Amino acid sequence: MLLFITIITISMNMESQNKIKITQLDYKELQTQLEAIRIEDQTLRQLLPEATAKFGADSDELKHIWKLIHKQDRINEEKVLHIIDTYGWLGKSDIGEMANQTLWLVIQHAAIDVQEKYLPQLEASVKKGASEGWHLAFLEDRIRMRKGKKQRYGTQAKKDKLSGITYIYPIENKETVNQRRKSIGLNTIEEYAKNNNYVIR
Repeated sequence: MLLFITIITISMNMESQNKIKITQLDYKELQTQLEAIRIEDQTLRQLLPEATAKFGADSDELKHIWKLIHKQDRINEEKVLHIIDTYGWLGKSDIGEMANQTLWLVIQHAAIDVQEKYLPQLEASVKKGASEGWHLAFLEDRIRMRKGKKQRYGTQAKKDKLSGITYIYPIENKETVNQRRKSIGLNTIEEYAKNNNYVIR
């Protein structure tokens, strides 16, 4: 009887070790995949200011760049949704900060129904300390803005085409926005506006 229990215990320990080993390898592979997706998500977006200055905001060249960005976004979204649906919203300690941030970046650029579907998973990850609070702030604000509601943290801005001025989108309970921003690791709304050349109405 003792020998049987020992064999079972050894077998269970070996199986547990194998699962840990496979999980660690999976995390490393997922980190590599997500960091590559991050480059695909950000590269053309980083070139937008220069392209806008060179070709103009309403140019065919800029429209072409946006077409390429949206095409890449759809590819990235398919990959990231598969990862989240399979493994959950992976945290910083599992896949590193950059790969974890990629999950948010891709969802941030997705359709609103996708954003709303995965918002609770990001929220749960933030509550566990596995993701950054400001990821949640940006996604929640973007969803609210797209639904015509006031934002909570003041992360979103819109450009007035006539004046060329970019305004911070209306904020709910604006008098306490800096308290909410501080609670999730953001600077003040005044500093944010100044750093990005935004105007607060």
